[in-house]
Amino acid sequence: MKRRSGLLVMAIERLISPLRVVKKVPVLAGVCATDPFRRMDFFLKQVESIGFHGVQNFPTVGLFDGNFRQNLEETGMGYSLEVAMIAEAHKMGLLTTPYAFNPDEAVQMAEAGADIIVAHMGLTTSGSIGAKTALSTDESVVLVQAIADAAHRINPDLIVLCHGGPISGPKEAEFVLKRTNGVHGFYGASSLERLPVEQAITATVQQYKSITLT
Repeated sequence: MKRRSGLLVMAIERLISPLRVVKKVPVLAGVCATDPFRRMDFFLKQVESIGFHGVQNFPTVGLFDGNFRQNLEETGMGYSLEVAMIAEAHKMGLLTTPYAFNPDEAVQMAEAGADIIVAHMGLTTSGSIGAKTALSTDESVVLVQAIADAAHRINPDLIVLCHGGPISGPKEAEFVLKRTNGVHGFYGASSLERLPVEQAITATVQQYKSITLT
């Protein structure tokens, strides 16, 4: 019990740290809904009590496929737990911005009361640690549209955003947004927190290396 209490304190400390920096902008918590040792109703109350305004299903089993994903689903650690977490958070009045990886998942999240559906195209490409295997931008247009259409059949007022895969920068986001209907914007992660930093550091180091000594 002491070990679990200590781990819980560490988890809460990690959650609180962003709130110590950000004062005036709503902050969302990434919640691993498939943790079998977590009382989700209790945990979400803690998330709300320390100042978070909403949640997202991240880490998510949606990034897994094949036999491993099937095994997770069969052993009760699948995507349905993420849907249940979003439903619980919605009942509490928290902002919910879940990832959906296909139309069926978009329907589940819409029915759970999600405020914003994020059409996830897989791990973001580009940069030093970006994914090498991904959909093309044209394929992403088709899938993003299918997810948006599925979500809007349940709730026409849902906000739908695109994210991930080849949508790794402003040009790619513009490409997708101009070719889809009912998609309201782009949801940034690696494309905002990692890629710009990598590019800035690389450019700055190159400038230092270009200095010549006489």
